[in-house]
Amino acid sequence: MNQIFVKNSLGAKQIAEEIAERAQGFVPAYKHFLESQGFKGGETFEQLPQLDKKSYALAYPFEELLGDDYEECFTIFRSSGSSGQSFYWPQLKSDNRSSSASTRTLLEGVFAVHQKKTLAIIGLNLGSWMGGEFFSWSIKNMAIDTPYPFYVFSPGSHHEEIIEMVYKMNPFVDQIILFMVPSAIAHLHLKASQLNKSFPFEKLKYMVTGEPFPESLRISLQKRAGVEEKIPFMFSLYGSADTGGLGIEFLASIALRKILYRNSALASSLGIESPIPHLFHFLATNTFVESIDGHLCVTRWQGIPLVRYILYDHVALYNWKEFKQAVLTSEYLDLEDQPWVKIISDSSDDLPDLLAVSGRADSCLILAGDNLTEYMLDAVVKCEELDEILTGLYRARIIEEEDMKYLAFDLETRQGVESDAVTLDRVYHSLVQTLGQLESSFLEDWKNIYSAWDNDSSKRILRLNFIPWPGLSHATEQTIKQRGIVQ
Repeated sequence: MNQIFVKNSLGAKQIAEEIAERAQGFVPAYKHFLESQGFKGGETFEQLPQLDKKSYALAYPFEELLGDDYEECFTIFRSSGSSGQSFYWPQLKSDNRSSSASTRTLLEGVFAVHQKKTLAIIGLNLGSWMGGEFFSWSIKNMAIDTPYPFYVFSPGSHHEEIIEMVYKMNPFVDQIILFMVPSAIAHLHLKASQLNKSFPFEKLKYMVTGEPFPESLRISLQKRAGVEEKIPFMFSLYGSADTGGLGIEFLASIALRKILYRNSALASSLGIESPIPHLFHFLATNTFVESIDGHLCVTRWQGIPLVRYILYDHVALYNWKEFKQAVLTSEYLDLEDQPWVKIISDSSDDLPDLLAVSGRADSCLILAGDNLTEYMLDAVVKCEELDEILTGLYRARIIEEEDMKYLAFDLETRQGVESDAVTLDRVYHSLVQTLGQLESSFLEDWKNIYSAWDNDSSKRILRLNFIPWPGLSHATEQTIKQRGIVQ
């Protein structure tokens, strides 16, 4: 479906052309890469080949990848390695001088930290990983200059320290902002309960990064905290160690995602499939992004300059003003959408355009010809119906027995949940139905083939193995990101 709000690129193409020209002149690895691909110079920007980590960053000596201004680098970040291999990305001073000011503007605008006494806790992995290290550094720098009460605690992913600090500082602050990966939140809450520490859920706010999450997670957390829809609560940031930060959710784009999540007819009319993508406002200056075959392609001058560099995230690019208008004028809106409609209609038409991100495009399992992406499986396991039973952490893989393939899940259950036949049946049928809603061909196969074996748990198409908490959650304190698919 060709929608008027869909764009092919965001950012200034002139900047991209200048970056490409500079890279061809001063980056040895890029010159060699073009020569190996048969390019002789003089090609238009659109004719230039795409790069990725395997064909470029990992294929050339580190020193040949650096730009001609490499001596202007001040620190080096490491990627998480979740895609298979870590890499090291030098950071330029010029790109980061305004980081503290930008962080302050963001937190004042989103959480009104200038009006509320605030404790910020960096619960992301520290060390050399960009996510935790960058936020710990920039927010502490910000705190030094704030004329108002603002405190920072950086325990990394040590959850007992987070819980202890929340407990100790609760009387002194109006709000507590937790910087975490979303998959670790349930574990933190359960651990607080286990330690008999009363958690001030009404004061907790979240800034999450590193992983996608289905909208059901935010809805569940917000309901438990008793926070109204119009109150800023949980925001996700999007970027990578390869490229730096690229976008962030605002209250209006969160409201859009919530409408699309609950109103499938509206989403379908706009050509948006479930699971609903994250909607990030594109904030990366001096960066040009394209959507090529559904993948995000980035051109950016940095410590290691990138020209048409593919990040294997499935993405669409939307014009904010036109997308907002398409939603607000849709005939598919209903009364239940009104709380979010007001938030969207009150938002500025001049907000940045959107990156609609649907998780990694290269991470999926294939079952009888159905491509089951990790983003899809996240939505299936973390659905609202199973929130009281499962923590949301899982491991999925394809297994083969007697020439038949099955989708096997390790599923972490909440404290006190009985792993009996009743629970097994409830979870199985919920997973089948939700997966069928997201992948219609799976539902047809289940109706026509798989359902015949539903009364025999040893032959069901989904093989479920319950693991009591914290069997999977404990890993959130040691690893940077959680991946649901096990290859």
